[in-house]
Amino acid sequence: VPAVSFVLSRMSGCGGPAKSRVTVPKRVWEFVTRERAARLALLAQEARVRILVDGETPELYVLQLCATPPGPPGGAGLCPARKALKALLKETEKELKKRSQRHGEVLGARPEPPAGAAGPPGAGPARDEEPERQCPICLGEMRGPRTLERCRHSFCGECIARALQVRSACPVCGRFYGQLVGNQPPDGRMLVTRDAALPLPGYEAFGTIIIQYVFPPGVQGVEHPNPGVRYPGTTRVAYLPDCPEGNKVLGLFRKAFAQRLTFTVGTSLTTGRANVITWNDIHHKTSGTSCVGGGNWGDWGVPGVFGYPDPTYLARVQEELRAKGITED
Repeated sequence: VPAVSFVLSRMSGCGGPAKSRVTVPKRVWEFVTRERAARLALLAQEARVRILVDGETPELYVLQLCATPPGPPGGAGLCPARKALKALLKETEKELKKRSQRHGEVLGARPEPPAGAAGPPGAGPARDEEPERQCPICLGEMRGPRTLERCRHSFCGECIARALQVRSACPVCGRFYGQLVGNQPPDGRMLVTRDAALPLPGYEAFGTIIIQYVFPPGVQGVEHPNPGVRYPGTTRVAYLPDCPEGNKVLGLFRKAFAQRLTFTVGTSLTTGRANVITWNDIHHKTSGTSCVGGGNWGDWGVPGVFGYPDPTYLARVQEELRAKGITED
């Protein structure tokens, strides 16, 4: 079985730009987010970084590490964060290789048995050999096991207690426990209009949903970094295709906005300005704000990052929303 590999983006030293990118094989990253979500969340919290999926190729995800306030100035905290992420990926690589050797699996997926093959009577899947003995978080023998009520996944008592303090969701399946409420300024408005004559690149058969977020200036509350300090107002515009899946995402965006999860108050990662309203880890497509030539979009920026075409964006943003407990049910 070939070894799992990953490539870290090269940067000169630790004091480079405030963003660092990491490329990782899709199957490795999907295993990490599925099986080690709690550890990943703790890593991000302790290093004061956000780890975002910023793009992809057929085989790789492009991850972006962004410093979150109040982190070290100049993005200095990204160097230890990259090292910690690298260590987690290496540990994952070793675990996947062990599983491959033990169960004949490749990256956690068991191959189909040959036609007509059957195991001994009463034998279950190979993975059932040690189903409840290993904690999915620490990967050690389960101590003081605790089983989550809705999804029935089990963990070490201490491991799951710590994980739920970081994010109120099952680290294995992502099922949310409780409703997450953010610290978005409470007096913002979300306005939605539609333009049937203006299709987005990649969705030429549909019109466009135009979302406008409007916030007046205000004063930070106790839930913000600097209570009592003023922040300026802002207006943000985002775009979705007016197709069934685009409308589904629009409904999820409405829920996220109602739960005050779309924005926060902090330091802008693009301008470095403090005490401003910023996006809060739910990616929106904000490019294409100019329209020229009778219904053709103007400058769309970098495809797949800020604008369209991006064929997997709607699926990715639904995963981001699901991680915050925002689903259709």
